[in-house]
Amino acid sequence: MIEPAIFKSYYLNHRVPNPVNITLTQKQFADGVWLDDLRSEQNFRHFANKLNSAVYGTKFKRFGKKLSMLVVRENDASHRHHLHCIMERPEHVSEPIFYLRIKSCWTSTKFGYNQIHFEQPTSAERELGWVNYCLKRRTKALYSDSIDWSNSTCFELR
Repeated sequence: MIEPAIFKSYYLNHRVPNPVNITLTQKQFADGVWLDDLRSEQNFRHFANKLNSAVYGTKFKRFGKKLSMLVVRENDASHRHHLHCIMERPEHVSEPIFYLRIKSCWTSTKFGYNQIHFEQPTSAERELGWVNYCLKRRTKALYSDSIDWSNSTCFELR
């Protein structure tokens, strides 16, 4: 069994710069299709592509410039499918504009639900608290599959 401390240590060595803590709630059913982990991953990838285009414009497609982020899925039997993220807010985009872009891009996806929570961590302790919250065992059907590795870009070489 993989321990949360291992993931936490790995994240702390690959931190997201200028982080924003975000919870994205997902529609459980859309267009006759039930949400599962694969669809959640695909839906988030679509969202991330839209957001990176909105933030970086042609630099995203031409040069691969993209936001650094950690994405964690929660979907146990007693909770709605939702995602906890730590996402980089670029210096050139103000907080309110960034939040509006996230909301617009997220709600335009097939499974993007309009219930979104944002928090700008005010201290290193608050940032670490969110990491601990994201990586908790409770509310995860299978802990080792809860980190969305394909969409968590903070681990990529820069």
